[in-house]
Amino acid sequence: MSKFFWLAWVCTALLPSYTSASEWNSSGIDGHYVLSSLIDEQQGQQKVFFSLYKAKYNNNGFERFLSQCNKNGFDKTVSMTINGQKVQMDKICRRTEDSKNYWVYTPTTNEGLAFLITQFKYTETVSIHKVFINIYKQKAELNFRISANGFVQAWNES
Repeated sequence: MSKFFWLAWVCTALLPSYTSASEWNSSGIDGHYVLSSLIDEQQGQQKVFFSLYKAKYNNNGFERFLSQCNKNGFDKTVSMTINGQKVQMDKICRRTEDSKNYWVYTPTTNEGLAFLITQFKYTETVSIHKVFINIYKQKAELNFRISANGFVQAWNES
């Protein structure tokens, strides 16, 4: 099997531990960057969240390097292009159960969330473009394809 299949499998296995079995999650890979998505609830409303992290291969397999942040809560709004349409996303620093903080992204507006849900419901894959700037001010144009397989069932069960 290809390296990308195994990378996708490992990345899915490494998703944050706060997801439950009924929740949908999927990952897309662009080089060494992974965009992982899941359904979660925030303030009583179902939302789709993305986490962006770097994966690096070493002798033990793929490791996950989270986009670390140092404060819990909202940081700013960023833009992602989803299936050709720009969507404003809230960038939130979230703490996992193992006390590590990482960046997650979710649509800022209900219209953006409705558009994203429609894309996952009615297409097989969702293409996401993100301009990523690292701490050294280096810019990377990242393109991810996230599988929508299983989204509708998980969304309806949540």
